[in-house]
Amino acid sequence: MSREQNKKVWTVSELISWGTNYLHDYKIESPRLSIELLLCEILSCTRLDLYLNYDKPLNPRELKELKSKIKALLCGKPLQFVLGWTQFLNYKIFLCKKVFIPRPETEILVKFALDKYKNRKEEPLSILDIGCGSGAISIALADFFKNSKVLAIDVDKDAIEQTKENAERHSLKNIQLHRMDILKEVPSEKFDLIVSNPPYIPILEYYELPKHVLDEPKLALTDGSDGLTFYKRFAEIFPKILNESGNFFLEVGWNQAEAVAEIFANSGFDVDIKKDFQGIKRIVYSNRFLNT
Repeated sequence: MSREQNKKVWTVSELISWGTNYLHDYKIESPRLSIELLLCEILSCTRLDLYLNYDKPLNPRELKELKSKIKALLCGKPLQFVLGWTQFLNYKIFLCKKVFIPRPETEILVKFALDKYKNRKEEPLSILDIGCGSGAISIALADFFKNSKVLAIDVDKDAIEQTKENAERHSLKNIQLHRMDILKEVPSEKFDLIVSNPPYIPILEYYELPKHVLDEPKLALTDGSDGLTFYKRFAEIFPKILNESGNFFLEVGWNQAEAVAEIFANSGFDVDIKKDFQGIKRIVYSNRFLNT
């Protein structure tokens, strides 16, 4: 905003219109949604509230905060980090620490696993989330399987702290946290269900990612190699930590499904592949005693 614009009395409606055009000019993804969410955060309201109060003026403090958040966006900071939270399924996931931002693909992963295990919802299962990040997967699993224990592990201290905060915000007592490097360590117990969205971006593709994605932790995005490091490790250790009737559900990169499936087939697992809504082979999972 120019000096003259700063002196102007801005209403919600005017800011949505101005912000949409301004963010569009700077090639910010989903500019209208972005300015709406920023205003919702500043005004502590819903998007519907914005349009029910379209002529509400913002005070100088609110305008200053909006300007600061827009500046952060233009500097390449992800919208979710600017807001401090993101939506994952029905859960508000806070992102006070710099951790991996949950994507819609991971929502598909979790919903698919829950659907496959819906007949075991009330059982006391032992569940493992490898690379918990923000805690989104763990929270969805712990809330659905209320009689089960979810072990959330990650090598990153910030991820463990962020998962802990989100678990507390959602009043979930059945999540246990353990900082662990799964490439070097192995959990001491066995599990009925393992769900993971590991770092799978090949290092050569990592350097081509958009600036706002590169603001996320590198270790949560790439294995620093061909993108298959974690799947090879999983194929090595899953026979030791999965119960006989246990299964795993893994998110994979857009062109990795066949390679990952082959890795597990070579370790004796019977696996299947599920596509996402765009037709991309996105999930590799074992299917021992699963309802089809």
